[in-house]
Parts: sequence; structure tokens; C-alpha cells
Amino acid sequence: MNLDYDTYIFDYYGTLLDSYNDEKSVEYWDKWLEVLDSKGIKHPDTKTFIEDFFCLDKACRLQIVEELGFKYPEVDIIDVYRDLFEKYGNGELPDETLYELAYDFRVATREYIKLYPGVDAYLSKLRENGKKLYILSNAQRAYTWPEITMFDMPSKVDGVVMSSDYGCMKPETHLFNVLFNNYGIDKSGAVMIGDSANSDIQGAKDFGIDFIHLTGDNSADKFYLRELES
Repeated sequence: MNLDYDTYIFDYYGTLLDSYNDEKSVEYWDKWLEVLDSKGIKHPDTKTFIEDFFCLDKACRLQIVEELGFKYPEVDIIDVYRDLFEKYGNGELPDETLYELAYDFRVATREYIKLYPGVDAYLSKLRENGKKLYILSNAQRAYTWPEITMFDMPSKVDGVVMSSDYGCMKPETHLFNVLFNNYGIDKSGAVMIGDSANSDIQGAKDFGIDFIHLTGDNSADKFYLRELES
């Protein structure tokens, strides 16, 4: 088992969590709109809603690029939902309602969700050996925090940073800075573990920390089990 580092930073999706959501499927959007109907939320037809959603999402990202200069902008999807639902005649919905509706969408578009084999045991072993563990994810808090708590991750790691809270995604160095500054992490003893060559590995390279790329023979569904056996 690799215990060379003091701090282990994990991507979430495709690294710790094996899941798939089809957010462009008309069938799944129809399913979500049925939920909106059951809650009395006004909305247009599916095609219009999908077009409006992705158009506003794109516009918000372009605005972030212009205002903050990030190459990899991230929106808070709650802001997108807020503007759309108000446009559709629902008034200014409270954040609690928007988060609920957002997660309804997440559930409606989900095909499956599970941890990769060996994840729990691997994290436990690292903590038993005094290591610090963090999650650094390109993710929407409205979608991802419930999926983090679903698997009790807050009790298994020392902190979580999600891109939707900071206006940018990995590989932006700024997001790594947020994590390291918020938790006082020493770069010299840290490693990034992730499945994305661009987001995770390039981000780690740009930030100047070591990395483990979960791909091919080293993919997530093999990595943790192999590490536990070593």
C-alpha cells in the first residue's frame, strides 16, 4: 500500500464514485418535469426547457470568463435554476426549494451510483496510518453534496472542495489553491488521485504536486483492491 504521502487528494466522480447521469436525455427530463408538476412548479415544454437551460448555463460561464478570467469557468447551477423558474412564473423560490428541485433532477437523470470496489477499506487504511484525506471535485454542490453524504464521505475525509462554490473547475490552479489554503496543506507531502488526464493530472502538474492517474490497468475499479493487497 502506498503510504509515501501525508495528504491524499481525491477526485470524486470516476475516482471514488462510479456513477452515470444522462443530463441531456429527453426521457429523463420528462421524468423530472413530472416531478415539477407534482410540486406545482410552472415550466415550458421539455424541448424549450432544455434549450433554455443549456443556453443560460453557457451564458453564465461566459460571464465568469469575462469577469474573473478563468479558462475553465464553473457556474452554480442553483443560480441557473433560480433565473429560469422565475422566468417561468414561479416567483423567487427559496434556496431550500431550489436545492430540492435540483436534486430531483439529479435523481431523475441517474442511471446508477456506487462506490468503486475497495474504496471504503482504502480510505480507512490511510486514516489508520495518520494520513489526511480530501475530495477536490468538479461538481455542483446541489447535486454532489447529497451523493457525498449518501456514502458517509464527511466522516471518511478531512474536507471537501467543489467547483460550483468557486467559479472555476480543475485544472484551474485557483481551485487547488482554495483547497490548500483552506486546510493548510503542505504541497511537498501531497498527491492528487484522479481519473481525468486534463482536470486531475494536468491540474496537479500545474500546481506542482505529485499525482496518480487512474486509467487503463490502473483504473479505479482495480486500483484500490490492488493497493489493499500490497
